[in-house]
Amino acid sequence: MRLQFKLSPKAVVSISILIAVVMIISSYIELNQSKKEIFQLLYDHSSTLLESVVQSSSNTLNSSFEIEDLIAQRLLDNARMIKRLDAVKSLSRDELIKISEENALYRINVFDSNGDRILTNRIPEPGHIHGEENINRYDELKPILTKVTDELIIGLKNAEFSDEERFAVAVARENGRGAIVVNMDANEFLEFRKKIGIGIILQQMTAHHGIEYVILQDTLGILAASEQIDSVESIIDSDFLTPALISDSVFSRITQHNNADIYEVVKRFTLNDEVIGVYRLGVSLEDIKNVEDRMLRRLIIISIILAAISIIVLSIIFTSQNLKAISVEYEKFKTLTSSVLENMSEAVIVIDDNKNISLFNKSAEKLFNQKSVAILGRSLSDLLDGTFNFLVLTKTDAHQTFEKEIEINGEIKYLSFTLSTLNDPDTNQKKHTIVIKDLTETRRLEENAKRNEKLSAMGELASGVAHEIRNPINAIGMIAQRLNKEFIPQDNEKEYSEITLLLRNEVNRINKIITQFLNYAKPLDINPQQVEINSYLNEVYKLFETQAKQRSVYFNLKGNDKFNVHIDADLIRQALLNIITNAFDAVKENGVVSIGYYKQKKDLVIEISDNGIGISPEHQKKIFDLYYTTKKDGNGLGLSITQKIISQHKGSITLQSKVNNGTTFKIILPIQ
Repeated sequence: MRLQFKLSPKAVVSISILIAVVMIISSYIELNQSKKEIFQLLYDHSSTLLESVVQSSSNTLNSSFEIEDLIAQRLLDNARMIKRLDAVKSLSRDELIKISEENALYRINVFDSNGDRILTNRIPEPGHIHGEENINRYDELKPILTKVTDELIIGLKNAEFSDEERFAVAVARENGRGAIVVNMDANEFLEFRKKIGIGIILQQMTAHHGIEYVILQDTLGILAASEQIDSVESIIDSDFLTPALISDSVFSRITQHNNADIYEVVKRFTLNDEVIGVYRLGVSLEDIKNVEDRMLRRLIIISIILAAISIIVLSIIFTSQNLKAISVEYEKFKTLTSSVLENMSEAVIVIDDNKNISLFNKSAEKLFNQKSVAILGRSLSDLLDGTFNFLVLTKTDAHQTFEKEIEINGEIKYLSFTLSTLNDPDTNQKKHTIVIKDLTETRRLEENAKRNEKLSAMGELASGVAHEIRNPINAIGMIAQRLNKEFIPQDNEKEYSEITLLLRNEVNRINKIITQFLNYAKPLDINPQQVEINSYLNEVYKLFETQAKQRSVYFNLKGNDKFNVHIDADLIRQALLNIITNAFDAVKENGVVSIGYYKQKKDLVIEISDNGIGISPEHQKKIFDLYYTTKKDGNGLGLSITQKIISQHKGSITLQSKVNNGTTFKIILPIQ
């Protein structure tokens, strides 16, 4: 019996994923373990190296101190010898010169009890003036002259008449007669100390590959460093360095130095049980990162190879069984994908690396009023006339989403853009996908909601304000009426009548404005009913027919479809009259004003167009605002009321306009 073995696509995918996951997990575990071992070795190496630096520094400083002690004891021995000679006889300059030459001393000075120099082995040097050999040194020798001590180590001091340095000691003369000071040239000692000093050690350390810096620092700043460093992290302000200063352990961390990752170890430095500061040793991580990268690449390559071998074997089995089926499914998928893209409500545009359009779906055609056959192969910048710089945005492969207000075909649109990059499997080239969603209506609804909230509060305020205003206004009107009827002026009766008439007219105008404001501020009382749209719009058309003939304006109604809509006929008529009136005001003699309507899915679309002066972009943004008007005699209520009527019918109103090229208002109302 022959067994048949067949793998399903699901089984192949599952096994492939399992193998890949196992390989990835194994590689990850191995890499982490290797990293731990490397960093442990790095810690051990760096700690040992830092311990050596600490010990070398301690030995160097102790050696320097011991040399200083030896020099001081030698000078004291010479000073004691001179003291004994001074006690038994009066010394001369020649004797002091002989002693200084035999014992390699630079200067021997003898001072009296007042601190005045009375004898020296040195003749006046260049720069000396006569009598300067009698210079006073009372303050410097005060501990001896005041008998506080018999011997004094002055130590290193600057020479008086040169840039050189001396090492000096002093002893008291017998019977308190003054002091003897002996010094020697310290240049050789200082040069020797430089050669064996901490600075030389630190410089030699950084000469080795991988060591970036060695720093000795205390709470005040840098004491010594391997290179020129302007500033370092303060010990007091550091949560890392402060514990290192109070502990004898070695601390480590990964930090930054010259924009590079550094592995730093820190240890406290003490000398003769006194805490001097902390030593900081920085080791470059570049080599380690290179090793990590090589290890990672090797592990990944091995994992990929093993996984690939397994997948290839499985894929060969699966492909041999299902090649034809896969081809069919792939073609179905491509067809489905194309169909989905074409029928998406969002506009979808695909461009290549040269920014040329390779896909332009139906929603994009509608949004930009462009046919795909005319736009395919053209540059994206041509589509938007350079309004928006997509060419910069598509340089990155990152997923981006943003919103932008732009002008398309003379109409302001608020759009959402989503940009992403993918590889075309057929051409193996990058494709940049731009998904555009029209948020204009959503934004308008949000603005309407905000406006309605304001109107609700305004209505409450307006009722009270109107009542308070109307009472005195009506009183003024009655007074004006009485003045006109009951009182007769002695002079200028005609002017008197004109003034009282004007006063009554202004009172009536104020009352009218108050009434309009109250009507705008309070919610509209909508009484919808079934209206046959063709007859309804013909009635509106006839209201302006005579005016059009008188002004020589070509006025027409486009549309013959007959269907019913559910609207408040009076309110919608008021809205249409406001827009048509503005259209007539915008056109000159022999101008054109047209009304068009059509059915769009479940909506009624009414378009009112003119070829008048148009509206500038800055005015378009405010055209529906309350009391905003560009007319000298306008009150700014007409279009605001119109928008409110349309909004409360759950509809929308937009405009498209160019200066000196006319305006089109588009009203969309739900039929039901």
